[in-house]
Amino acid sequence: MKNEIYLIKGLNSKFTPAFDSDLELAKQLKVGEAYKFAFSKPRNYKFHKKFFALLNLVYNNQENYTNFEDLREDLTILAGYSEQKINYFTGEVTLKAKSISFASMDEVEFGKLYSAMLDTIIRVTGWEGSHLEEMVAEFM
Repeated sequence: MKNEIYLIKGLNSKFTPAFDSDLELAKQLKVGEAYKFAFSKPRNYKFHKKFFALLNLVYNNQENYTNFEDLREDLTILAGYSEQKINYFTGEVTLKAKSISFASMDEVEFGKLYSAMLDTIIRVTGWEGSHLEEMVAEFM
């Protein structure tokens, strides 16, 4: 049995299954039994595309990086989304960008990353914030 369902919170603070497949799973749960549900807000694919439009806009308007992934990694680290990586052979400690995959980051955390990335890009490029959002919208 699949152990994941999507729920929608109603105005009455009760949760109902979001899709027919979730309803079918909910019907298999025993009445009166306690179940533990962890929640996350699923990622919005359009927001994910907007994030990459932002990065592509920066990449296409700079001259220092010849590799998009290097730029993405450096900006992600500058935005504060990194973890330490230790080379156990040399003892060298470096920073590695955290994964932004759908599986590793929900919509709430991704929204925080996007905001931090905007602030970082404004800081390192000197671009104006409102103008940057307009350019991203046009770039999409």
